[in-house]
Amino acid sequence: MMRIAPLVVILCIATVVGLGDGAGCPMHAAFGRRSLKQVPPVVQPPLQFGYYATSCPNLTNIVAERVNFWVLQDIRTPGKLLRLFFHDCVAAGCEGSILLNSTAALQAEKDAPISATLDKFFVIDDIKAAVELQCPGVVSCADILALAAVKSVALAGGPSFDIDLGRRDGTVSYLAAATASDPLSTMKVDALVASMALAGLDINDLVALSGAHTIGEVHCTSFTDRYDPALNTPFPDAAFGAELQAFCTGNGAAPDFATLNLKTFMDLQSPNMFDTSYYVNLIIGRGVMTSDQDLYNDPRTQPMVNQFATNRTAFFDAFIASMLKMGRQGVLTGTNGIIRKQCWTAQL
Repeated sequence: MMRIAPLVVILCIATVVGLGDGAGCPMHAAFGRRSLKQVPPVVQPPLQFGYYATSCPNLTNIVAERVNFWVLQDIRTPGKLLRLFFHDCVAAGCEGSILLNSTAALQAEKDAPISATLDKFFVIDDIKAAVELQCPGVVSCADILALAAVKSVALAGGPSFDIDLGRRDGTVSYLAAATASDPLSTMKVDALVASMALAGLDINDLVALSGAHTIGEVHCTSFTDRYDPALNTPFPDAAFGAELQAFCTGNGAAPDFATLNLKTFMDLQSPNMFDTSYYVNLIIGRGVMTSDQDLYNDPRTQPMVNQFATNRTAFFDAFIASMLKMGRQGVLTGTNGIIRKQCWTAQL
């Protein structure tokens, strides 16, 4: 029988509980190194279609009615709600952290420079209040945001589809998460793909989700790079570029794009209709941002742009698939997270 010295026994115990690397332990080959991180986590339930069928059966109708109300006040609402959902998911997962206000101790995602143009937070607060009247303490802000985005697409003429629910709300929001993860308007495809990968999305999702820009707006300051010869990102349609420059500077009255703080639609053909014209614009060189136009310039993404420009069904199907995929990233379910009473604070 092999005798094991006391010191060796200590090393072996450390290995088994994950506090040592197993060196010097004769049982190391049998047990291997075990880290505390390798302890199986508690399995949380996945998102589900019809998650609130019994706990809040009228939820989708409430959300649809309130989104429709706000669309009647401002036809640009769908694009803004869709953008909120995207920024929530890509920064730290779809757990409603984009909705949280900063505190004295912590700056939130919504106060990051890249989040400065996000809008319609109050619409989500309004929907939450309406939902709380019928189903108090049941529906998360993260799910309300997801549903509002989906209903916005349909109200703008896009596909009508269901999204799986059961998200719970995060309790913290970090400015750095938005700064590190959100794609920039000046990025080309390589950088965009890398940015999307951080959110669990791929190049196909990049092209499909970019189609949401068909109902989006952009500040003039987001595409000043296209007028810098050193950056080599000019407008293929020079007349279109000149038209935008004139608009953004008040026909030359303002010294730069930032002075007037103007915005333009990313799809000037049908800015409030969720359709394929965004992709058509890329083909004819009328993509507003570098991150838009490079989808057509890059040979990896150009075939998808061509397909979506001419096949609405293909675009809608791809968009739905990517929305569902994005909506499952970084979610909190089961016993993780909370159900916030108000979407802007995690205080109970």
